[in-house]
Amino acid sequence: MFIDFAKIKVKSGKGGNGVCSFRREKYVPKGGPDGGDGGRGGNIYVIGDENLSTLIDYYYQKFYKAEDGEHGRGKNMHGKNGKDLYIKVPLGTIVKDASSNEIIKDITKPNECVLIAKGGRGGRGNAHFKSSTRQAPRFYEKGEPGEEKEIIFELKILADAGIIGMANAGKSTLLSKISNAHPKIADYPFTTLNPVLGIVKFGEDVSFVVADIPGLIEGASNGKGLGIEFLKHIERTRVYIHLVDPTQGDPVKNYQTINEELKSYNKKLLKKPQIIAINKVDLLSEIEINKIKQNFKKIKIFPEFISAKENIGIENIIKKIYNILKNLPREYKEVKESKIIKIETPILTKIDNGIYELKCKKLEKYIEMLDFENIETLEVFKKYLIKTGIEDFLKGKGVKNGDILVIGNKNFIYEEG
Repeated sequence: MFIDFAKIKVKSGKGGNGVCSFRREKYVPKGGPDGGDGGRGGNIYVIGDENLSTLIDYYYQKFYKAEDGEHGRGKNMHGKNGKDLYIKVPLGTIVKDASSNEIIKDITKPNECVLIAKGGRGGRGNAHFKSSTRQAPRFYEKGEPGEEKEIIFELKILADAGIIGMANAGKSTLLSKISNAHPKIADYPFTTLNPVLGIVKFGEDVSFVVADIPGLIEGASNGKGLGIEFLKHIERTRVYIHLVDPTQGDPVKNYQTINEELKSYNKKLLKKPQIIAINKVDLLSEIEINKIKQNFKKIKIFPEFISAKENIGIENIIKKIYNILKNLPREYKEVKESKIIKIETPILTKIDNGIYELKCKKLEKYIEMLDFENIETLEVFKKYLIKTGIEDFLKGKGVKNGDILVIGNKNFIYEEG
């Protein structure tokens, strides 16, 4: 099954908790704090794999989670970091953030990698909080929660050459004769329901990828037939083999119809080189061949005449593809990746008299790392509000002593530091 679109949920690993611990050894009656830090949660990456050609794995499995970090231990022992998770996708996959539809990365090279969900940092143990005025801190941090988000994968296949043309023009037969592909072949329209890739060898050391694009019909760019589903797959193709079947009516008109569909979808597609091939020459007489030549000559086109079925003129097509490709640069980057850097500003909403809701993801994450059952936590939390400028922000918005602040799933009584 060929799948070119998928939406999945990912969750990076939670950081391990720091620990509150004190050194206890024989003959060391006053051992200090030795609580170790928690390990970092596992990151989630998307990586390009040249052996994949479909997103079918993500059609069945929709949720991916990285490993959590291990908790810290006494004797300043650091918890083990969570294992990173790598999600493999075919080359040509565009990775998007589902919430904003922003492009995170366009994966076009083998092993090209992008971080999509960062693991939570490990909480610090109480050994971190020892100072000259606090000899025996009992304060420690829990692990930071992992990131949870929805990701969209859109696949646009990467092929050096694409075979285009009307439905049932012989595209699948041509691909089967010039490459190692084995597409389904039959005498009815739309035999090819999905793009098929094949590797064509030219000489000893040269090879290139050719795609059989499902048949286009008039109106495909407006949703008719199968074409609208697969027009996007020819955007990255460097050269087209435009196959024309003379038994389907006027060859020139059919050629122009397909080009109109390309133009309607994306005008840039017409700028790409085309090799025009009249197929099924074995069914034509000399008079018919000459007439077709003359009609194409009027629009300054000199097509090749081939028979995919009978292996006539196939070598000329392969040679032409090679000669065009060897002087044609690869242009994979057809989408712009988002470079937006988001700077979060706290949002304060008045719910009722003396009751406010404060939204700030960074602050909410930090609160989840705190153990408010520990009496020292409130003191550390107040210092954090002052250090980050949130206290000044609250004062500026008119929040007063005794007002209630709702942050995440916790309520606080505001007191100036």
